[in-house]
Amino acid sequence: MTPHYLAPQERKQERPPSWSLCVMLALLLSSISAPPLARAAENRSYQALRDWLEQARTATPAFSPGQTLTIKDRTALESFIPQSAWEYYFFDDMEMQITETGHYPPPPEWGQNVEPGYSLDENGVLVGFTGGGFPFPEIDPTDPQAAVKVFWNLNWRPGAEGYVMPMVAWSRSQHGQLDRQFEFTSISSRYAQGEHCLVPGYDEIKTKSLMEFRSPRDMAGAKNLSMTYVDHYQEDAGWLYMPEQRKPRRTLASERTSEVMGMDFTREDAMGFGGKVHEQNWTYLGTAPVLATMNVRDNPAAGGPHLWVPNNARWEVRTAHVLLIDPKADNHPYSHKLVFIDTETFWTLWMFAFDRQDDQLLRMNQHFLKYSESYATETPQQAPYLEQNLANNVGNHVLIHLGETDINAKKPHATYSHCYVMMKDFSPSRAKQFYSLRNMVSGRR
Repeated sequence: MTPHYLAPQERKQERPPSWSLCVMLALLLSSISAPPLARAAENRSYQALRDWLEQARTATPAFSPGQTLTIKDRTALESFIPQSAWEYYFFDDMEMQITETGHYPPPPEWGQNVEPGYSLDENGVLVGFTGGGFPFPEIDPTDPQAAVKVFWNLNWRPGAEGYVMPMVAWSRSQHGQLDRQFEFTSISSRYAQGEHCLVPGYDEIKTKSLMEFRSPRDMAGAKNLSMTYVDHYQEDAGWLYMPEQRKPRRTLASERTSEVMGMDFTREDAMGFGGKVHEQNWTYLGTAPVLATMNVRDNPAAGGPHLWVPNNARWEVRTAHVLLIDPKADNHPYSHKLVFIDTETFWTLWMFAFDRQDDQLLRMNQHFLKYSESYATETPQQAPYLEQNLANNVGNHVLIHLGETDINAKKPHATYSHCYVMMKDFSPSRAKQFYSLRNMVSGRR
């Protein structure tokens, strides 16, 4: 927040009485003797988060499943909410419903269709892998390549594609001021499925996704088609269609650090890291227990003084791999990025990126997830503009993305989103027709 500076007073201030000096001295001494976590409450530096991690990684909860925690429980929560997020997640009317740490197994066939013969090259890039399971099911913390192996498991996790996902995103400045509201639908399919490809003849494709906007009015009808490749060195392909232009145009996939469609997230920050492995230096920082919105009951309501974070949501303690990602390029906006990735499911829980100019927090995101099998007893809300059969989610055995918050700490600004996901498999012929430039223009479904 930009400080407000007051003009200096014309008259000389009176010397404070001796009792006032005593009070100030007492406050100073109390701050010196306070625990390090409490003293650093508003410190958003990279080093502060690293210091927090070293203290928090061995923490044990002083709370139990079934409790609803409030601001009065802040001391107990500080070791489980990364310090860079404290000023956003601790507020007067906050509520966190604590539940048991769950178990979220992948699909029964997960790992059975993996084709052998893949490896990591000298840059940490996964070569020869075509999906069907986690490439590295076991992570050895002493392995020099542990960090990139965790990332590749994240990159190929089940449930990351294969859905129809209507979304609503609220872009807000401070004090909850709504600047723009977006409505759009993202549809995605994974082509690389291990020993076979979804569409024969497209073996080089990893995923295809199509995003279509309904609002705001100036973006209605806009579509974005994107493709990622099995070969990680190959740049993603993308096309943008605007109705008034009547023709799709290529987008520059290498522009990964620019905000997407006017919202507070970037392609490189997608699910913690959506960039290129060989453009970063990777360090494995071990594991830490963190609170996460891992199997929420419904799309979490926005709370806090700015409506930037989830409130009255269900949280559980998860063990997370912690990755340090340092961009190699001197002109990259980030100096460091820390990503917290669930050790069981390899979904991202938290991400913090720091400004190259001063090592202070620049961006962060946190994700809201729900296990598909919980839809049998708890059905989240439908999208306001599209009703789907969410019962289809049962039987998929995947975590489903119900939304996220993306905060730009320097603006300051945030985009808070809700996702209304129905898992869906496309047939080969349907996928080939749907994810085409011709379909972008015709609008056929």
